[in-house]
Amino acid sequence: RGVARPSFGEIRTSVAVNDVSETVSGGNPDLEPERAWGLDAALEWYLPGAGLASVSAFYRKVADVICDATTVIRDDRYDANGVDRTGYDYATTLNGSDGKLSGVEFAYLQQWDFLPGPLAGLGFQGNLTFLDGDFKTPDGTTSAYPGMSDTLVNASLFYERYGVSARLSYQWRDAWLDEPSVDATDETYWDATEQLDLSLRYQVRPELTVFFDANNLTDEIGRRYQGATNRPIEVEGTGRRYLAGVRFNF
Repeated sequence: RGVARPSFGEIRTSVAVNDVSETVSGGNPDLEPERAWGLDAALEWYLPGAGLASVSAFYRKVADVICDATTVIRDDRYDANGVDRTGYDYATTLNGSDGKLSGVEFAYLQQWDFLPGPLAGLGFQGNLTFLDGDFKTPDGTTSAYPGMSDTLVNASLFYERYGVSARLSYQWRDAWLDEPSVDATDETYWDATEQLDLSLRYQVRPELTVFFDANNLTDEIGRRYQGATNRPIEVEGTGRRYLAGVRFNF
């Protein structure tokens, strides 16, 4: 059984009016907390080399789902100083209903210390997750959960031996909903994304370590689109990032 209460920002009693973009945004002091019933199950197999192989699953039934919503102002409650704000977009937070969320994860972690000689420092850590879920929006339509991908993959090949610590990590996630809308054709999504990172450490002495990190080696680009991938609204990239240095412990 779980409860998630709205943040202070979501229940604020103020609004912000922008006459240039013709929008009004504000909080909702009448928000109810999300309440969920859940069930979790897992099967784990412990392996040599501090290893673990597991499969786990969960199910959640959620009431009063907290979600962002945009509606059109139909009255004069925000009119002031002779400005008619009827027809402005009103962005706030509302309670939906009838939410459900389920998923299953397969995970594996093991250092292969059964390998001969220096190869005994090799190991692997990874997981594969499948998610599914939706909820009813305040207007009664069915929507996916914002921020939830259907499939996630994490995999790391590592080496730990002779003072060397190295890890090559890969992450991938399917496209996910960014902002729902009343008209499904206007919903915004982030496209599927992946990232490859490298981390190297060498302990020269017990108190001295040199390191090198390389992030986003494949120079991935994030793309946000509206309704379909042929309607992009944002493209961003951080480029490859490198960091090297020395750590000394007193």
